[in-house]
Amino acid sequence: MTRAEVIIIGAGLMGAATALNLARAGKKVLLLEKEVSGIHASSVNAGGVRRLNRAFAEVPISAAAGEMWPQLLKIVGDDCGFHPVGQVRIAPGEKELAQLASRVEKGQALGFAHEELIDEGEVRRLVPAYGGTCHGGIVTRTDGHADPARTVRAFRRAAVQAGVRTEARCQVMSITRTGERFGVATLDGRTFHSEVIVNCAGGWGKRVAALIGDRLPIEPVALTMMVTARIRPFLIPVVGIHGHKLSFKQTGNGTVVIGGGHLASLNMASEKSVVLISAIKKSASTVCDHFPIMHKSVIVRTWAGIEGMVPDGLPIVSESLNLQGLFHVCGFSAHGYQLSPMIGCLAADLVQGKKPELSLDAFSLRRFG
Repeated sequence: MTRAEVIIIGAGLMGAATALNLARAGKKVLLLEKEVSGIHASSVNAGGVRRLNRAFAEVPISAAAGEMWPQLLKIVGDDCGFHPVGQVRIAPGEKELAQLASRVEKGQALGFAHEELIDEGEVRRLVPAYGGTCHGGIVTRTDGHADPARTVRAFRRAAVQAGVRTEARCQVMSITRTGERFGVATLDGRTFHSEVIVNCAGGWGKRVAALIGDRLPIEPVALTMMVTARIRPFLIPVVGIHGHKLSFKQTGNGTVVIGGGHLASLNMASEKSVVLISAIKKSASTVCDHFPIMHKSVIVRTWAGIEGMVPDGLPIVSESLNLQGLFHVCGFSAHGYQLSPMIGCLAADLVQGKKPELSLDAFSLRRFG
């Protein structure tokens, strides 16, 4: 198929979710991927299904997505390994607790009730292995975690079943516009045509946008993750510590997955990242300071996924300001995973010229002038 109504560039989670919703709305969709589906940030993130501690502008979408995660078996035929074990953010000092208390108060004033301020006793009940100082924290009890790679596969599989055509190892080299149609030329010499293009290229979103003259304030970074060998169960919720770079969870098989946004060295020319020992040491030190049980644990693997970061930390979900029919759905700044089921619905509405059920104004390119 060289012609479609909509071409989506990037077959990660956002691309697959958008494609699925467009196909179910009756659109002929072509999903192009320069490598294979979801091998970067979509599959290798921490898997946090988190409303906790989000930017308030994202919370309405996050809340709607939160209602969808328990229904994924019906939506995409797979529960994606979702475990609603809760997410806790610990305040190690009085200053941090005051900041979290202020946040909860502001959220409640805006009508958001998902975050609960808790005292030290409740933190230690929920996270008995925590060994650091504690003055309380916040919790969202129905947050949790899921399997990122499984989620990408499930959305992609559902999209194909709905009629989406996919092309892997199909790198886009140029985009042209003739009349009301776009032409998308790829590295292997093929050209595809459509009325609409959606840029879901993640860390490559800026590069794809530039092909058609749009300038997106997205910078790719590589974020470090590591996983330990299996140890006895000691942790149920996902844990973060306010003021520290830490995302900490134990999976069902006993391994511990550790993230938090420590940067790896990234070469976008070769599209390769190298995990830095200094980042690993810093992350490991934070873990051991707060979880003494981890002193004897063994790191068995490290990696770094390439993600697109936006200066204000909010994603771009917007039609181009320069070219009608071109849309950008990228720049999720390392926290798009939980949003993805709902973003797929909203982006599909936007692409079809419908008014999305939730406002996307905060994510428009207009905010950058």
